[in-house]
Amino acid sequence: MKLFFLSCLLVSCCCLAGAVNREYYIGIIETVWNYAPGNTNIVSGQLFAEEEQAGIFLKRGSHRIGSAYKKAVYTQYTNQLYDVIVDKPSWLGFLGPIIKGEVGDSIIIHLKNFASRSYTLHPHGVRYTKENEGAFYPDNTKDLQKRDDAVEPGGQYTYTWNVTEDQGPAKGDADCITRVYHSHIDAPRDVASGLVGPLIICRKDTMNKDSDRHFDAEFILMFSVMDENLSWYLEDNIRTYCSEPSKVDKDDEDFQESNKMHSINGYMYGYLPNLTMCVEDKVKWHLFGMGNEADIHSAYFHGQTLIERHHRVDTISLFPATFIDAVMIPRSPGEWLLSCQVNDHIEGGMQALFKVKDCRKSTTDHNESTKIRQYFIAAEEVIWNYGPSAVNHFTGRELITDSESHIFFEQSETRIGGSYKKAIYKEYTDGSFTEHKKRLAEEAHLGLLGPVIKAEVGDSIRVTFRNNASRPFSIQPHGVSYHKSDEGALYGAASRGTESPASHVSPGATFTYEWNVPEDVGPTDQDPDCLTWLYYSAVDAVRDTSSGLVGPLLVCRKGALLPSGKQKNVNMEFFLLATVFDENLSWYLDDNILMFTLNPNKIDKDDEDFQESNKMHSINGYMYGNQPGLEMCKGSVVSWHLMGLGSEVDIHGIYFSENTFVTKGTRRDTANLFPHTFLTAVMKPDSEGVFEVSCLTTDHYTGGMKQNYKVKQCHWWNVDLSMYLHEKTYYIAAVEVEWDYSPNRTWEFERHQYHEESPGNPFLNKDNKFIGSKYRKVVYREYTDQTFSTPKPRGEEQQHLEIQGPLLMSNIGDKIIVVFKNLASRPYSIHAHGVKTDSSVVAVTNPGETKMYVWKIPERSSSDRGDPHCIAWAYHSTVDIIKDTYSGLIGTLVVCHKHYLPSFHTKKKVQFALLFMVFDENESWYLDENIQTYSSNPHLVDKEDEEFLESNKMHAINGKVFGNLHGLTMHVGDEVSWYLMGMGNEVDIHTAHFHGHSFDYKVTGVYRADVFDLFPGTFQTVEMTPQNPGTWLLHCHVTDHIHAGMEATYMVLPKE
Repeated sequence: MKLFFLSCLLVSCCCLAGAVNREYYIGIIETVWNYAPGNTNIVSGQLFAEEEQAGIFLKRGSHRIGSAYKKAVYTQYTNQLYDVIVDKPSWLGFLGPIIKGEVGDSIIIHLKNFASRSYTLHPHGVRYTKENEGAFYPDNTKDLQKRDDAVEPGGQYTYTWNVTEDQGPAKGDADCITRVYHSHIDAPRDVASGLVGPLIICRKDTMNKDSDRHFDAEFILMFSVMDENLSWYLEDNIRTYCSEPSKVDKDDEDFQESNKMHSINGYMYGYLPNLTMCVEDKVKWHLFGMGNEADIHSAYFHGQTLIERHHRVDTISLFPATFIDAVMIPRSPGEWLLSCQVNDHIEGGMQALFKVKDCRKSTTDHNESTKIRQYFIAAEEVIWNYGPSAVNHFTGRELITDSESHIFFEQSETRIGGSYKKAIYKEYTDGSFTEHKKRLAEEAHLGLLGPVIKAEVGDSIRVTFRNNASRPFSIQPHGVSYHKSDEGALYGAASRGTESPASHVSPGATFTYEWNVPEDVGPTDQDPDCLTWLYYSAVDAVRDTSSGLVGPLLVCRKGALLPSGKQKNVNMEFFLLATVFDENLSWYLDDNILMFTLNPNKIDKDDEDFQESNKMHSINGYMYGNQPGLEMCKGSVVSWHLMGLGSEVDIHGIYFSENTFVTKGTRRDTANLFPHTFLTAVMKPDSEGVFEVSCLTTDHYTGGMKQNYKVKQCHWWNVDLSMYLHEKTYYIAAVEVEWDYSPNRTWEFERHQYHEESPGNPFLNKDNKFIGSKYRKVVYREYTDQTFSTPKPRGEEQQHLEIQGPLLMSNIGDKIIVVFKNLASRPYSIHAHGVKTDSSVVAVTNPGETKMYVWKIPERSSSDRGDPHCIAWAYHSTVDIIKDTYSGLIGTLVVCHKHYLPSFHTKKKVQFALLFMVFDENESWYLDENIQTYSSNPHLVDKEDEEFLESNKMHAINGKVFGNLHGLTMHVGDEVSWYLMGMGNEVDIHTAHFHGHSFDYKVTGVYRADVFDLFPGTFQTVEMTPQNPGTWLLHCHVTDHIHAGMEATYMVLPKE
């Protein structure tokens, strides 16, 4: 079965030496779009009228718009008359037509605007000149070069883009890669109005009849919470669809929530049509995300696995402007669910069904397996204590009195405390379910996780499941193969028939699941020996997992496990589940209120403080250092199997202090996890002591998602013989300064002239109770010598660092000595990620004191086989890791391979270090001082006021907003390394997008992109050789962050 892209067949070709001009006639039209054109939830089989959750978004009313909205969409026409529309695949939804090109081609877009306001068309992943960019911002252009910036109603414009080698697929990429195009006058609002479409860029000679010649089917899906509150047509939609339009309050939170449409290509609750394929087809999926902070998506394909960037997956993480392509060869026929596994998004209807048909007589069932691995697992109700020692091991205080932890552990009239009734998976010795299988000492760390299920390629897994709980549960696995009759989730056509026993095991009942581990779900040649997955109960995926039903699953290469079940090449293995267990969503909330609160009648379940007290920021169900059993020997090989679960807040940067690990061929000390994503990380600890494993997302760190792991000297011969012969000394001080995030607002006002008022006003205007753009901060600054009398002036190449400390450079084998003087008014320190130190405790330097910090750079601080030559780490103060960082103490340390010295070839090497972070000044040590100094009426300030809190969140790149970051200057042909860094909180998902150029990044292979995803604890080197002179936009692609000023420009000058 071939699915040709009809939308491309009408491209006129002028062939010149193999290069093709691909012409498209595209109109922008206004139309009505229905996100769920029916009255039934196709996934659950229930009527929308009976589903409270779906009604929030779909029900029309006096103050509700419902499921249909006026939108603007890109539409393809056959020619310049714009009278005949070209058909497109029905599954594209409201996305624009598929635009495709091969390296060497030119793409010519004839755009005509039939809409009622100005729009443009701006592409990702092709080369364009200034007059073909289609993006409006202050870029030092005028006249003809500005005409592309806005196509007025009734107007026309022709854009010409070139598909160049440096924008096409890199060595590690597939033949065809995913990119997008969208309108870019006010990109967030234009996209929310509907103006976005797919752009597919291929290697030369790999397209066949306009589809990728190696595939039987191709699909393109956009996962996005379409925020209709941001649409230019909100007023129109209120007038048309609300029966009392004059009484609608656009600022009402419930009204706003009702307009956030959790959709795939504009369809919700299973309405996305015609995702059909055959068993054994080679299917290409192009996936991308768009939108805001809520747009963290875990796209989970039930019943199948895919290959994405040479790794085996069944869930793909997407963020605003993340572009992914993956390949699936479906083996199991049936109707399968494709769902975003983020809890809020499951409830919001971000789900579709794809059908795998048995078109040929299927090949024999590939289950010639020899070994059956048998497990006996029961769901049981227990009382689980998140802090069994009653102590916060990081402060030494009792959990109920400690300032950080008492919110979660206090038990009172209206608080549950730290113990909850939960349901967990427990292992038994046999099918009589009479004797629990005892956990070994090395399994003590598992906490509330179910037993570890392990299998090798070629095995079968047989799980006999007994439900000893009081409500129906199931077991649904990631990463293995199974028939529909063994699936632990119910949906689609099946939900309209009788309940299958696998997806709904009643209390007291037993069901035996059969799963297979064929070669095509096993690790790829670039994967570790064992892939980390999880299994969970999916009768109601949100409430069952919030209640505690989740466990780890390992799928290993053939021969990777010993007869005991341990991994061959590993000394210790640990399984960590990072999640904010939301007990408000547990089936047992009412039981817990009755059992543990002192006055159950007083409880208001909708009270925000009550809800917050039930959000347990835990690792394996433990908080504040209460997790037992994380002990290992120095020099041993430790395999960490990391798993994520939960909701939009579950953006985790799991940081292992004082050691590094390798994952996917790259060296890290922080692993980013999201709901239903998994990671295998291999570590060889080389320092003795007690270290921290914690989440760097600030609210999670404060909320208790931190534990201790212990490294012991088990063998006398395991000593470090590394020589650190090369010493480098830096003189660095902590200095208090007045910092201005926005010294000049000219760029901002020009950028946002289409707004009634600049979106920067809430952050930068002082009015009578806000602070404005200036704050007292503390920064790291370099000095010439130990007298600390002369600050070292910053050269032109360091000008862009702004708030960051000096850029520190080192090689393997270096010993870095930081002589640190604290010239500030409170205690601080300096400590780097990734380095080796002699003590697990970072010394505190009091005001006025000078101390020496020694960082060794062993092999394990440097790049691994899959990394670039130089990798970046952050350094910061650790006295109070959160407040110190928000107050301004952060910088970049770069570690290079020994032999990576600037060579004598003609290309000039240039480097830039960029920190993408929302500086939350409410968390700064200097907040009170800033209110007194900079607010016009300090006595009017209410520090708890929402508007005041928001006004102090500075969405900055290196501490500057709205184009105020300068010094990013390079020449055509330079070799540019960008060291990108993300830090911060739950809002700190940053998708850093470069206009005008793509860059290369390494994760074992070399890949190309023009957007890179950053989270708290992400440090990434990307490399670019600019070819395109001009002033180009560099910004975070997250909607709110664009409006809040996380934008800068970089300048490419003609070749020197």
